[in-house]
Amino acid sequence: MEREPISSIDLMERAGTVFTQKLLHDFTLTGNTPAVIFCGPGNNGGDGLVIARLLAQKGIPTEVVLCTFGKKTTEEFDTNLQRFKEIESETDKVRPFEEISGLCSDYSRALCIDAIFGIGLARPIEGEFAEAIHYINENFDTVVAVDTPSGMFIDTPLPYGAACVKATDTYTFQFPKWEFLRPANRAFVGEVSVLDIGLMTPPSAEGTKSIGEEDVKIINNETIIDYLPLLEVSPNAHKGTFGHALLLAGSQRMPGAAIMSATAALRGGCGKLTVHTTSNVALALPIALPEAIISTDVNEEAISCCHWEDIDGLNAVAIGPGIGQSQKTKGLLKALLSEIRSPVIFDADALNLLAADKTLLAYLPPRSVLTPHQKEFERLAGACATDTERVLKLRNFVDKHQVTVILKGHNSIVAIPRREGSCRLFIVSTGNPGMATAGSGDVLTGLLLGLMARTQRPEAAAIIATYIHGLAGDIALESESVESLIATDIIKNMGKAFNKAKITH
Repeated sequence: MEREPISSIDLMERAGTVFTQKLLHDFTLTGNTPAVIFCGPGNNGGDGLVIARLLAQKGIPTEVVLCTFGKKTTEEFDTNLQRFKEIESETDKVRPFEEISGLCSDYSRALCIDAIFGIGLARPIEGEFAEAIHYINENFDTVVAVDTPSGMFIDTPLPYGAACVKATDTYTFQFPKWEFLRPANRAFVGEVSVLDIGLMTPPSAEGTKSIGEEDVKIINNETIIDYLPLLEVSPNAHKGTFGHALLLAGSQRMPGAAIMSATAALRGGCGKLTVHTTSNVALALPIALPEAIISTDVNEEAISCCHWEDIDGLNAVAIGPGIGQSQKTKGLLKALLSEIRSPVIFDADALNLLAADKTLLAYLPPRSVLTPHQKEFERLAGACATDTERVLKLRNFVDKHQVTVILKGHNSIVAIPRREGSCRLFIVSTGNPGMATAGSGDVLTGLLLGLMARTQRPEAAAIIATYIHGLAGDIALESESVESLIATDIIKNMGKAFNKAKITH
């Protein structure tokens, strides 16, 4: 308001207009699908009243439910309430929440717009406001929140059991909010859309989403474009151009991990791939993946020794998928840490071996990439009671060891170190619950390995790999279900994911 400048009432009109345009694009509102807007006493309620007026002007039956409960309303709220009443028709109405709270209204076809509280909430909601929130959650199938679901804080975790609207969709203004990305809040925010209402970003925040000391960026269809130039191919390219990768994976118990990871590495674009594995996996590999070069371990049950110094032109190394945690394999990991100083990808059992002997963490090659899920990360960095604590420990771990960490999960986080400390966090927007299946992590490791060999940029490769991995899973879900999706479906759709990312831009 100060920088543009623009008055509060005019900014509210702008926000309500953009919100309404998005709402009408996403939903078909008719006489059979009226809109019910719950408006609190502040400026979020004022936004709701703008939306109510704009919908009513388009002939959509609109009901405003006032959730003020005797609290002082803002000047902007009062102005917009009067504007709505001036155009109110016989199909539109305004009534206080007290009139409907005891009724069993049939809102099964109605669309609810939550405009009770916005981003300024400082304490949990109680009393009559909490009653209104519970009423929304119990009576409406579709709820669209204005800026943020009422009851949610945007910079601290939601207290357990606190009243909060369970939105199916959240239309937030200008920037995504940090709390929307927490797995625990997914049930409250639903699908998030960021609406540009023309705010002028302060110079201190341009290009970043500042959360404490770390910079946070969302990796989505728009921002991945910054990294795609690394995948451009010269007409004169040959297999040597795209790098030689080494994958140490598999064991007698888990041969499939090596095969899936190796397949994903080649699909990720490396020019050559050598797979060091046990003899039984080595027998199966040419059948499953004839393109791979095979290095067979002397140990039949688990890998124990690899002569990487004999591999010509090695550009990237990954260790972990399906290797097990035997003492002989731990010896191989120690040898790797002492002899290879270029970046290495550590996954699965390699992470478990590091967690079992944390003195090994001091020998991690700089700019290496670790790919733990939440439990594996806690074994490395300590137990975490909340998502907030996990992110803090992630930042500290990355700053201390100067490695990139892909913290896998819903909205995976790629944490990249800075020499001066204060790592950068990249939140990946792709992916779905169907990818929580055996082998999905092995596929990500292989894809990352292929991209590291190809680009020789570990940090950028981590961002691209996590985005493409999630996008391939999303594409796979178009023909599968959450229940039926398996890891090899992700591999099958990686080519479509690469093409979709490129076509989008």
